[in-house]
Amino acid sequence: MRWPLSLHVGVALLLAASTACVVAGALWFVLGTPRLHVTGPLKPADVYDGIKIALAVVAGIGGVTALVVGYRRQHLNEASEVREHDRGLTDRFGAAADQLGADQPAARMAGAYAMARLADEWLRERQTCIDVLCGYLRMPHAPDPPADEPSLAAWRREREVRKSVLRLIAARLRDDSTETWQGYDLDFTGAVIDEADFRGARFTGGEIIFVNTLFVGHGRDQVVFDEVEFAEGCHVYFRLAEFRSGHVRFDRATFSGGWVTFDSARFTGARVNFRDASFTAGEVRFEDAEFSAGLVDFAGSAFTGTAVNFGARPLASLHSTVPPARFCGGTVDFSHVATFARPPRFGLRSTPAGLLLPLGTNVSDVP
Repeated sequence: MRWPLSLHVGVALLLAASTACVVAGALWFVLGTPRLHVTGPLKPADVYDGIKIALAVVAGIGGVTALVVGYRRQHLNEASEVREHDRGLTDRFGAAADQLGADQPAARMAGAYAMARLADEWLRERQTCIDVLCGYLRMPHAPDPPADEPSLAAWRREREVRKSVLRLIAARLRDDSTETWQGYDLDFTGAVIDEADFRGARFTGGEIIFVNTLFVGHGRDQVVFDEVEFAEGCHVYFRLAEFRSGHVRFDRATFSGGWVTFDSARFTGARVNFRDASFTAGEVRFEDAEFSAGLVDFAGSAFTGTAVNFGARPLASLHSTVPPARFCGGTVDFSHVATFARPPRFGLRSTPAGLLLPLGTNVSDVP
């Protein structure tokens, strides 16, 4: 609430007078509380001194008033500049959003770059800008290329736009980015991802959601999480995701304290690599996951501290149990892990076909 000018000036004068009284009283005490002597009628010099004091008081009042007026003017100018700056950012947000919804793929790509640049500059609304980019990826997109040539060309153009959006996001999750988006939420629910490079990204917080995401590659397409760190504080959901085809790599990834879940995910044909990955802390869950085709390879990985669970999980608060992972085809290969100091939990009595454990390890020996 802005004070009226008269009230503002009055408060400033009152504070100035109070300060002057406090200073005068302090000086009086410092000087030993000297007594005031009355010597009779005022002399002309005393009258002149009184007039000087009165003029000084008037000048002080005028100075205080001028300072208050100047302060209010400066405050209004700064507030006006802030409003103009915010209005400019809001206009840029609307323009970028319009470009993302344009018919031409080149305009949509320009809109993606504009929205990412705006997120870098607009810290207060950075999450909103990120949500818009993720929302674009959640829009329907055919996972497989169409047969007819015109539709195929349009499909490829849209695919390039989506790859650009993923590149913009991934670049800002690396430590060498000038503007970091680490710690912000990323929601890819239901997206179709056939090629992306998150190599070297760090997930240090926030909700990273790949729920119901379809990972599907064509030819040499790959989704890469190489050298990614899932650090303490992050929550990454691959729940109900489907790994249908292509390659998804977590090679040399570090699970150092985050919470990553593949519960109810479906591995139905893709090759998923966790080669040389390091599981040192945190939790990785595969409850109710289905392995029906493809290959999940843990060659060279080190299990030293992360709780990795393929078994059933009771939900005491709901009086129910999440079922264990189902091995009904495909291959999950632990046979060449580097360190098995804290092996995954399976909760199985016999080793199902397709589950390969290190030499000398029996699944019944694993909790």
